[in-house]
Amino acid sequence: MRSIVFIQNGDFREAFKRFADGGAETYRDQKKSVDFVAALAPKARVTTVAFGPKAYRTELAPNLWAVGLRRDGLRSSGIARVFDDTAPSHIVLRTPHLGFLRETQKRKIWLLPVFADIFVRKGVRTALQNFTVRRALQRSRSPCVSNHSLNASRSLVSALGVPSEKVVPWDWSRVPLAGACKAGVADPASPTAFFAGAMTEAKGVGDCLEAIAELRKGGVNFSMAFAGPGDLRHWEKVAETLGIWDQVRFLGMISNADVRREMHRHDFVIVPSRHSYAEGLPNTIYEGLASRSVLIISDHPAFVGRLKPGEECLMYPAANPKALAQCLKQATEDRELYKRVSENSERAHDGLYIGLEWSALVETFLDDPENRSGWVERNSLKSSMS
Repeated sequence: MRSIVFIQNGDFREAFKRFADGGAETYRDQKKSVDFVAALAPKARVTTVAFGPKAYRTELAPNLWAVGLRRDGLRSSGIARVFDDTAPSHIVLRTPHLGFLRETQKRKIWLLPVFADIFVRKGVRTALQNFTVRRALQRSRSPCVSNHSLNASRSLVSALGVPSEKVVPWDWSRVPLAGACKAGVADPASPTAFFAGAMTEAKGVGDCLEAIAELRKGGVNFSMAFAGPGDLRHWEKVAETLGIWDQVRFLGMISNADVRREMHRHDFVIVPSRHSYAEGLPNTIYEGLASRSVLIISDHPAFVGRLKPGEECLMYPAANPKALAQCLKQATEDRELYKRVSENSERAHDGLYIGLEWSALVETFLDDPENRSGWVERNSLKSSMS
């Protein structure tokens, strides 16, 4: 019997139990991916390994195991123990963790690296990290290296030196559109914006709050809602310090269905990631476009070139709250601009998808890890760009 091990950041155990109890998904395709992994178990031993604050080992169903590893203090001996316990025949590595890469390489196990991270060429330290990851990938028993969407896939070539014919982009399933385009801000006297994601500085939460404060100074009464995990009390204090406590709401974790409803209900959806935040192309960009509200994004390397500023979105320099405030003010006052961007959101949304859907990619790898059918070349970055 095959032994398939998924290594990831997300807590599979928590999500599996939540769905079993009838709970909602917190991001797009979460339930679909959990169901896909669970459905592999009858014909294989399946183990998900997640990084988190606690260590655990739980059998969720026959042949389906969840293992938790404490990220702090994780040593090579602990990684080796996971391999000893699971005896994997196939590894699906969803995060570029060097320790697991090296152990997989050492044991000559079939590997599918399937990331959602953008790699950059910046500084000596980063260059050394890239070199180390590249060497581990080159020596691994892997038919390809996969990354989420276009720019992150391109970064495998530019930063890591992976040949474009060995890079396979992946994506989630398509987001249904929320309805018709919008003609303008619902109430120009009280415009609204929405953010969904991790409540951190690197994700741009502080930049949004400062932009709202900047608009208030100029007499624009903007309100904004934030959804996502993090230290909400910290951001409440920041809002109080900025004098905008009555203009912002912190919702905490809400379901993905609620996120999409909130996006459609607000005038703007903001994706303000700073360059320091490593990501592919976040779900919030797809969902923001599908909401038909005007999408405002930073110039994060994963975003640049995917959408046309002024036509399909508004874009501003990351970590620049004043520039973000100006984008919000401009689109609030210029109804033609707002309407044009909203009208073009359907085309922009449809144009983002590239590569294999995640579950199809994993299934194809498991069926043909040696690439005898040529699936890598057919779905490669080189093929998609030719």
